[in-house]
Amino acid sequence: MGIMGITHLVKQNLKRNRHTLMISSIGLIVGIAALVFFIALGNGVKRVVLEDLFAIRQIEVVPRMYDFGLTKFSIIKLNENAADKLSQIPHVTAAYPKMKWTFPAWASGGKEVLGKNFRAEVIADGIAPHLATDLRDPSRFRDWDAEISCLPSETDICPPGQFCDQGFCRKKHCNPDSMIRQCPEPTYCVRETQTCDMPIPIIVNPSLLNVYNTGLTTALSSGSGVRLPKLTEEALVGFIFDVELGNSYLGESAQGKPQMRKMQCVGLSSKAIPVGFTMPIAYVRRFNAYFTGQTESRTYHSIVLEADSNSSVAEIARKVRELGFELDDSHAQADRIGMMISILTLLFSLISLLIVTISAINITQTFFMIIAERRLELGIFRALGASRSHIARMILLEGTIVGIAGSVLGITLAVLGIQLVDWGIAALVPDMPIRTDSFFEISPSLVAGAIACGILFCLIGCARPAWRAAHLDPVQAFRGD
Repeated sequence: MGIMGITHLVKQNLKRNRHTLMISSIGLIVGIAALVFFIALGNGVKRVVLEDLFAIRQIEVVPRMYDFGLTKFSIIKLNENAADKLSQIPHVTAAYPKMKWTFPAWASGGKEVLGKNFRAEVIADGIAPHLATDLRDPSRFRDWDAEISCLPSETDICPPGQFCDQGFCRKKHCNPDSMIRQCPEPTYCVRETQTCDMPIPIIVNPSLLNVYNTGLTTALSSGSGVRLPKLTEEALVGFIFDVELGNSYLGESAQGKPQMRKMQCVGLSSKAIPVGFTMPIAYVRRFNAYFTGQTESRTYHSIVLEADSNSSVAEIARKVRELGFELDDSHAQADRIGMMISILTLLFSLISLLIVTISAINITQTFFMIIAERRLELGIFRALGASRSHIARMILLEGTIVGIAGSVLGITLAVLGIQLVDWGIAALVPDMPIRTDSFFEISPSLVAGAIACGILFCLIGCARPAWRAAHLDPVQAFRGD
């Protein structure tokens, strides 16, 4: 009996027993669907949490603090020298410093989006613009005051409010007391420098927007007579407000005169500090030098190291500690969350495999029943010269096809479930602070593994029936024993 003959018989047998096999495969379909669903969920949540929210490949290094009861201090500072050493660690592809501003400031405004003006203390820091990769328009988060070389013929290379002069972009001069607008949109005239400046771009953490929408709207509205609206990212992007640098409720800066600046929100990013706002680090460096001195402008509060892969993170962390620094608490928190997600994914995967195992037992019983019904037919095959291996291969091929069909249907069911959940989340929670297209991640390896798992369990289920069919005595089959 050749392969074509076996294939023809398998096709006939599957068609004849399709209803029985379909019912016995329900458990397989459900089990494979659950397996794909939960593994895809675990992979997707881990991606969102570790790569998008915590950015596990980005390791944040902080100074090692020594606790002496009433005070804490660090011996090794984070500066350019430390950044150079950290960037030379093997498997580190880049080092991005972060710097907090070290002077008082307050912000005022908000009537355009909140319905009333507010005044509040400002908490802010600066990061390298390359870190804010999750912005919808990263090009707006930049240092507008950076030196840019140009040619007189290049009229579009300079930012708004600047012109090309002697090979470099220069700011246009203006009179802040003039009744006629002298600076083009969206620039404004800075009183202290009498130049046309772009508003300082800032980004806000999505969690801060969520806190405002869920709690602060009620707290800030009570007793004021004005109901504060809930905000979306679209309402915040483009919002401009005033900030007085070097002066606040807490007092004045150690040096320098207070200055007024305008700031503009250019987007939401998980790389922004949880409370306050974040701007390009070049602004913070210049402001710290002016208001608190050169020492503060050269000291970073943390440095973000970018690893070439997730597998290199542990080795980089060990090298960081050897150099006398520590990792930010978020790294340990990300490790714990990642471990918890892996454990939950493993738990649900084991439950799914248990369903598939029960299905394999059911398939075993089904094939035993089918073989009993085809006892005479199998005996005739043996009498006509079919070998035991031919009979076994025929049964195993039927099981393989059942496994493939059940796995494909299970994967299809899982995909439909995933799309339904994604649609439900988008419809019911439109303002979710974590921005992602899906909390699931189906990879080709997951699909291939699910199909292989379905085939394997079906082969296990029909192995014993195949052995019995192959060892069936033709004489006993004809007698009906």
